Amino acid sequence: MFSPSDLVKRVGVGGGLVPFFKCVCVYFLAASGAPSAGAAAAKCAPVLCLLAAVLLLQPRPPQAADPDPDHDKERRRYARLIALGLALSALGDALLVWEQHFAAGMAAFALAHVAYMCAFRARAPRRRAGLLLYGGAAAYCAAVTPPPALAVPVPLYAILLVSMAWRALRTLPESTCARSYAAPAGALLFVLSDALLGYSLFRGPLPHRRVLVMSTYYLGQLGLALSALLPPPPPLPLSAQ
Repeated sequence: MFSPSDLVKRVGVGGGLVPFFKCVCVYFLAASGAPSAGAAAAKCAPVLCLLAAVLLLQPRPPQAADPDPDHDKERRRYARLIALGLALSALGDALLVWEQHFAAGMAAFALAHVAYMCAFRARAPRRRAGLLLYGGAAAYCAAVTPPPALAVPVPLYAILLVSMAWRALRTLPESTCARSYAAPAGALLFVLSDALLGYSLFRGPLPHRRVLVMSTYYLGQLGLALSALLPPPPPLPLSAQ
């Protein structure tokens, strides 16, 4: 299963994720909360580092006498869609720095969730997880009070967000390797981050809002990126398929 040792191993291979962790530290220690181009750059930098890692640090296909070209094609398709989701997320990060661009930022993140959903290949129904996620989203939307202009977009976004998380959970039976757990963990952390942000905006003050929202957000994006960066499992032999 996904463990800290897997993360350490990935960081150690060429130091591919070191820039991400450095940018996260800069964001929390030095970035100002006031809207500015510098604040937007500091907020986007960690996700852009993950985007660069996904594009540049693709794992090699499994070593085999006769590698499966379809397996390698699927791996590359998955990485491209995760990269697209990260790029759209970085755009959303920049837009959300300015309050007047909140709706546009939410739209960018909605498109990111669509990209992530397209990346995931669902392999199991997991109906109970779906009921919990959609039921939780419904209860959450009933509890928060967004302004009239966002009364419809917020519930629609919530449905899209939990749909992305449910689809990520439905990939779990793929195998028992670390990569199988990275995307579901990242998706659930993404849901938690957005739930905390929405609560602080539409319900009431949230102590340590910036730390809670952004730490879960960056960890969620890290999990999604790792699902493309960690070595894929070898294809099943024909006798096991």
